[in-house]
Amino acid sequence: MRVFMLGVMLFGCGDKTDGDDDSSPGSSATGDDSGGSGGDSPDGPIELESPVECDPLAEGACMLPWPSDRYLAVKAANRTGYTLAYNQDAAWSNVYGFTVDFKPFNRGDGFSPSSQMLTLFSEPADLSDAAFWDSIERSEAADHPTVLLDVASGERLPHWVENDARATDPDETVLFIRPLTRLKPNRQYAVAIRGLNGMSGDPLEASAAFAAFRDNIETTDSKTESRRASYEKMFNALADAGVERSELQQAWWFHTASDESLRDSFVSMRSDSMEWIADRGIGCTYNSVTESIMGGRLIDATVTVPWYMDAPKAPAELVRDGYGVPVYQGQEEVSFKAYVPQSLIDNPESGTFMLWGHGLFGSGPPMMEDDDLQEIAEREAFVMAATDWHGMSNKDLVFLAGALNNVSNFYMLGENLQQGMIINNALTRSILGVCGDDEAFLRADGGRAVDPNDAKFIGVSQGSVLGGMFLTQSPDIDRGALIVGGATFSFMIERSIHFNTYNAILEPAYDSRLITAQLMAMSQHVWDNAESAAYIGDAREGFADAGPKRFLYLVAQDDAQVPNLASDIAVRITGMPVLSDSSYYPYGAEVIDGPTTESAFISFDMGDRATPRGNESPDVDDGGHDAAAITDEGMEMIVHFLDSGEIASTCGGPCVFGSSE
Repeated sequence: MRVFMLGVMLFGCGDKTDGDDDSSPGSSATGDDSGGSGGDSPDGPIELESPVECDPLAEGACMLPWPSDRYLAVKAANRTGYTLAYNQDAAWSNVYGFTVDFKPFNRGDGFSPSSQMLTLFSEPADLSDAAFWDSIERSEAADHPTVLLDVASGERLPHWVENDARATDPDETVLFIRPLTRLKPNRQYAVAIRGLNGMSGDPLEASAAFAAFRDNIETTDSKTESRRASYEKMFNALADAGVERSELQQAWWFHTASDESLRDSFVSMRSDSMEWIADRGIGCTYNSVTESIMGGRLIDATVTVPWYMDAPKAPAELVRDGYGVPVYQGQEEVSFKAYVPQSLIDNPESGTFMLWGHGLFGSGPPMMEDDDLQEIAEREAFVMAATDWHGMSNKDLVFLAGALNNVSNFYMLGENLQQGMIINNALTRSILGVCGDDEAFLRADGGRAVDPNDAKFIGVSQGSVLGGMFLTQSPDIDRGALIVGGATFSFMIERSIHFNTYNAILEPAYDSRLITAQLMAMSQHVWDNAESAAYIGDAREGFADAGPKRFLYLVAQDDAQVPNLASDIAVRITGMPVLSDSSYYPYGAEVIDGPTTESAFISFDMGDRATPRGNESPDVDDGGHDAAAITDEGMEMIVHFLDSGEIASTCGGPCVFGSSE
């Protein structure tokens, strides 16, 4: 039997540390003492062979299943009543001997609501009867082999299931359970698996620890016994949902973090920074103002930004006080470029300010030198500007490579992305305010080129993934176009062609797909700092003082860079409808003809070939990612929405522009 000797070899499991809190959820967390002491087996209590820092429910991987109550501890002062309690002795080490530091992850009061579920059996599961992403309705059947349950409401949630297509060893093939959308914050969920065979044809076996819970067998392991009462509550909730205890091969529960826990750092930093930025921004310093080939002004400058990091660029982290609150460190000058079109310079009226968000590890300022963007600015009388997405621009690539080599530093990415939001807030308000008064931004008649009350946003690819958060929290922009984006970065990235590059650094450093699969899942703790999934659900009603937001969400079908499955998650998080001319309809979405003044989704089929069905990267990019928005139909939709607030299809039927045949 494969017990946890493999875990000892792979993960260096050792003695219990002070970080392992035996007040983790048990009877005190549930108020339900039924079954709390277990039952006597004929030979007395059984002995479990797993190290104390590991979860014995899935033999063969120390920290699976995940997310799990095993890594929660009771903390009454927190909003959820819990705190994350990853045990440092369970952490993985890279080939250079550096162990992943769990301290930054343990700040949360639960697991990310955007988590995917991972577990392991002794062989890959036969999923021929399970729901997949193109048969999600199967997961709602009463006898579906996997169940994702909202414990409080008793609701069974739609989801889909897959084996890890990247597995390098059949015995280490992770089983993924993918929720259809972001889970509710501050909520308890149960995961149940029953009736699955392995690829051998034999039923998958329960671990000794899970069988002890299921069959009420006492163990000698105090950590396992401390969890028993909460598992009795879970079994009862599953039974009420029609899931028989005796049929279970594996089941576990977890609790999601509160939104406040995920957002506290940024909300504090945003509030403090806006006091410094004030009504009109702090100021700009101009390096050069030159005439472009289009005749307009190309402005190279810096904007003054409140700063909360301990260095100007990554590797850097937020400076926090004793309560974990980011602390103002002074001001930094951040580079940006802007373009003021000749058509607006010669116009007696002010125009719209258009902020751009660039693609994956690109750079914002060079976008303003692009002839096509300048042509758009000339035609539409837009003053445009862009800066780098701090933390995810080309100047951060060296840091990223290091963070993939040593994941202990990866948390810094999320903290830098929060500073990036502050930069874009400062740039927007400064150009609408004090910087817009400068000669560089004036028309020929001396009037302002920028209307101080008219700002819009266009985010492309990464600029859309991060732009969902930026737009939701922006104090000055009420609508924008989110182009070829998605949500839940930890899920989407493995299905992107870009992962081929990053995995070439990550996997050799950790020398095990079983480890990197778990690292990718846990990375959602980092992405919740700044990507769409954690914020965009508040766009319709309004986040904090930002007010309601509306956006056009335009994607390319079979996108090789940002998978459609991630775009579909964004649709479901927001509840936005899908225009009937869309080339495909995300599962569960409302379909409307339009026009609409609400947010809406549409897909353009540019003829790209189908992407892999599993969690693999495409081998080729046929170009739809870059081509969809610059079609005449795409540009017309985007400009019309930004000008009027109305989204209307311009395709005159299904938005199909090519064939993959």
